[in-house]
Amino acid sequence: MIEESDWWSRVGMAFLVGGPTLVGLVLFVGAARQWTRVRALLVSGRPATARVVDNQLESLSDGRTSFRPVVTFRTESGQEVTTTLPDLDGFRSHLVGTEVAVRYDPEKPSDATPAQRSNTPVVVMVVFGVLFLVFAVCAYRMISTSMEEFGDFPMR
Repeated sequence: MIEESDWWSRVGMAFLVGGPTLVGLVLFVGAARQWTRVRALLVSGRPATARVVDNQLESLSDGRTSFRPVVTFRTESGQEVTTTLPDLDGFRSHLVGTEVAVRYDPEKPSDATPAQRSNTPVVVMVVFGVLFLVFAVCAYRMISTSMEEFGDFPMR
């Protein structure tokens, strides 16, 4: 019976501690990659003035709709580029014809970001990553304490 209890305690520990830890780490890695990509574009990307030509709609699970601007701009070499700006996702439609200053990668011009970018998405990812890791630590402490009190669940 003790071996069975030990098995269940390990499964519970994996779900309540391992899952949130993994989610928190994935959020940190995603935030770091996003920050690095945008930082590289802002430092070494080429400037251009883009014009909003459309909105890409995305239906969210809660019934709301997210709008991502579709922009077009001309590179220094004269190439016409049409791409989306995921960094400007929002819950309101972007006005067609609006001009947006962007920075783009000369090697891959479809990779563009607004020149005046907000760090809000990266900050949100970091905050949620911290929350998941704090939950994991608290869950680990609570589970460890309760297992020690009951004595039936050896922690090895």
